[in-house]
Amino acid sequence: MLATTGVALLLSACGGSEPSKPVAHRAQTDSINASLGALRLLAVRIETPEDAVHVEGDNVGLFLSIANTGSTADTLTAASTVDAQDILFRDGTASASTGISVDIPAHGVSSMQYPGGPHLELVGLRRDIGGGRFMPVTFRFQKAGVTTIDVFVQGYAHPSLSPLGTPAQPTSPGSS
Repeated sequence: MLATTGVALLLSACGGSEPSKPVAHRAQTDSINASLGALRLLAVRIETPEDAVHVEGDNVGLFLSIANTGSTADTLTAASTVDAQDILFRDGTASASTGISVDIPAHGVSSMQYPGGPHLELVGLRRDIGGGRFMPVTFRFQKAGVTTIDVFVQGYAHPSLSPLGTPAQPTSPGSS
């Protein structure tokens, strides 16, 4: 109930702004929040393993929720970083999708918060990444445009709360 109220307050406090232009990046204790037009990227983080270092060549989970306060749906079409060969969509232990296509409904939320459920995955790290550091990640949306966020690499096993809305579902490329 408290998490639901917090997300509802956050969404109601975030008014729309000019599309395709980052509005704010805000560091939390263990994650980043950012805005891009009517989209809010919430609790964006990379969790570190128990030994606190992802080594070169590893695959790593990237977790976030995307809230859309606007009246038009959008789609996350790509994500990239200089620190990995690729970023793909994965639903739990199923094979990773080729490419990314995640619908963000108007006035809705797409949650990619759980290793056992929908999330993004950095494939083939290009360097060792330790906890307590930041990694630049670029997100591309079909309508809102592009934003780059310095994502926090946090400690392992921090709890994640699912915001309002339905979990992220991959869509077939070219559909909207």
